[in-house]
Amino acid sequence: MDNDPRIKKIVLQKHRTDDVSVHLTASIDEKGDLVLEGYDIGKFVEDHWGDSDYEYWLRIDKDYKDTILLWLIKERFLSDSDFRKWLDEKGVPSDFQSWT
Repeated sequence: MDNDPRIKKIVLQKHRTDDVSVHLTASIDEKGDLVLEGYDIGKFVEDHWGDSDYEYWLRIDKDYKDTILLWLIKERFLSDSDFRKWLDEKGVPSDFQSWT
């Protein structure tokens, strides 16, 4: 079993109801860009778009990945201990040091 926490793709949303099936992923492509990619299918989609399936992409250039990362950390974590706990839960190695 591979316990490597480094990933290039993750499923953000995947669910199905009677009217719609939704699948949304985030990935890092071969150029290093961040890509959100989705695919919705079903009656709900047909009622709103006139076709039974809807595919969509959002691409963020690799030069802005660090900006995205910093904003997400700022908006998600209130302290370094919250961030470290989250890293531990995801199996991401980190090196914490302090000095008093």
